[in-house]
This record gives sequence, C-alpha cells and structure tokens, in this order.
Amino acid sequence: MRCPRRHRSLMVALAGAAFLCAGAKARGAAPTADDEALATILFQEGRTLFAAGQLREACLKFEESERLDPGGGTLLNLALCHEQEGRLARSWSEFKQAESVARADGRADREAEAAKHVQALEPRLSRLTIVVPVATQVEGLIIERDGREVGRGAWSTAIPIDGGEHSVRATALGREPFSTTFIAQAESDVRTIEIPVLATPVVVVTSPRVSSPQLPAPPVAPLLTPPRLRHVGIAAAGAGVVLLGAAGYALATALHARDASNPNCYPDGCNEIGLRQRRDAVSDGNLATILGIGGSVLLVAGATSFYLGHHTTGPSKEARVLPRFTLAPSPGVLVAGIGGGF
Repeated sequence: MRCPRRHRSLMVALAGAAFLCAGAKARGAAPTADDEALATILFQEGRTLFAAGQLREACLKFEESERLDPGGGTLLNLALCHEQEGRLARSWSEFKQAESVARADGRADREAEAAKHVQALEPRLSRLTIVVPVATQVEGLIIERDGREVGRGAWSTAIPIDGGEHSVRATALGREPFSTTFIAQAESDVRTIEIPVLATPVVVVTSPRVSSPQLPAPPVAPLLTPPRLRHVGIAAAGAGVVLLGAAGYALATALHARDASNPNCYPDGCNEIGLRQRRDAVSDGNLATILGIGGSVLLVAGATSFYLGHHTTGPSKEARVLPRFTLAPSPGVLVAGIGGGF
C-alpha cells in the first residue's frame, strides 16, 4: 500500500514523531484522500502490467499515480518502466530524482538502487548540443527543442535526449525563423546543431534591361499619358502610406507582446504563456518588416511616377514610350522595376 509523504519540517514540529509510512516526503500540495486511493490502485495496476510486459500501459499508470500522490517507490518503478521502454534520457532523469528523494527520506536501499541505474545509463545516453555563435545571438533570440524553450544557460551543453525524432527552432523579432529536424538513435548518439545567423526578409528590385534592336522599331503609342501617369503615382504613393501605417501598427503590437511576455520569462526560459507571447511578437515583427518594405517601395514608385508625369510634356516626349512601373509579388519576394524610354 502506498502512503503519502510528509514535509520534513513536520518532523521538527512533532519533535521526532514517527511517520505513518517510512521514507515519506511531500513534493507539492498534499493529495486528497481520493487522490491517494486512486494512486494506490493505479500503482498496483502498473505493477501488474509491467510484469506482463505491457510497458506502454504500465508507464502510463505509474505516471498518473506519481502525479496524484508522489512517492519514492512509484518514482523508482516509473524510471525502471521507462528504461525498459527504451526512453533512456527520461529514465536517467527520473532515477536521478529518485536518488535525491531517497537520500532525503533516509532510504539507503532505494538510494543505492537508483544510483546503480544512473551510473549504468549515463554512458548509453544520446545527447544533443545546440551551438549558438556570438554572431547569431541577436536581441530577442529564442531557441526551442521539441517545442520547449532552451535557456541561454543550456546553449552549447550536451543535453540527454531519448531516441526518435526531434526538432530545433530559432526565432527572433524581425528575422526569418530557422528550424531543423533529425532522428536520434536510442543509445550513444551524439548530435550537434549550430544555429545560423537568422536572415532578414529580402526584397529584390530589378533594373530595366536595355537592348539594341537591329531594325528600327515602329512607332508605339504611349502606354500612359502624363495625366494618367500622375494619377497612377498618386494612387501608388497613397497605397504606400497605408502600408507604412499598417507596418507601424504591427510593430507596436509586436513590441507590446514582447513587453507583456517579460513577467512570464526568466533567465533560463519562459513558461507556456511567455513562449506564446514571444512567438506572437516574432510573427507581428516579421509582418511589420514586410509591410514597411512594401510601403516604402510603393511610396518611392508613386513619387517617381508623379514626377515623370508632371515633367513629360510636348509632342516629341509624348511620342516616346513613357516609363512604366511594375510590381510583381512572388513567393517570399517582392520584385519592382521601372522600364521604358526617357
């Protein structure tokens, strides 16, 4: 039968009174009577499933029992179950925790058993090292492994990992994110992931091509008359101003999300709320960058078109092909150009 663990300070308060269950020690809020009863049932079912070789089901029973009513014996059984299941990194961590709990509870037998498994597992562990060069460490950089933030203190440290698929992602405000996945072997696999310098969004502006035709070109009517060119310039500049305003709003939203995440982030990482707020800040920052670049291009193009339409007069100039502005979006790139005769 499993018994609840009591806080060490209780022994001092009771001046050496004995525990109801030897080696018991609380690690959180005291469980209710219903939690204790259910935890005992789950523990017994886990032992039965483990003996029958149904490891996955047994581990789930031990996990829930440990969550409801933490106990040194349950933690040892959970670690042993994960070891047999092949999740060596998690098992090693649980044996380390069980060793510490047993030492605090004065259970030398459990402490020795946990220490034996820790020593045996360490050379078998697969490990991942995430290297972040100095040039990559821009402001607001967030590194994640399997969806959980890796604090700055864990960078360039060999982290024990279980075998299977893993992901590494890096994000920063106003930068293109970096992500990669890999499959680690169950034992003794050593992986190193180096985070590159995160790129900024790219805008490509093409210059007009000039060709020398072999035959005289026939007269071509102007594509845009000066009045129309001026109207196009005004419209383009207006659209540019709208985009710049939207970019400013997106940037303000990004900065607000970043500031809001500060209470939920610590030197070694963020909680779930802080991580979500940091992701929102990165997304809004990228949107602000793209809108700002697009608005600037439209504003310059509009001013150029208005200027050319205002200063293109007379029959000789109207007979030429007036300059034309092109703006062609493509996946990930905004291409702009000015072509025609001057």
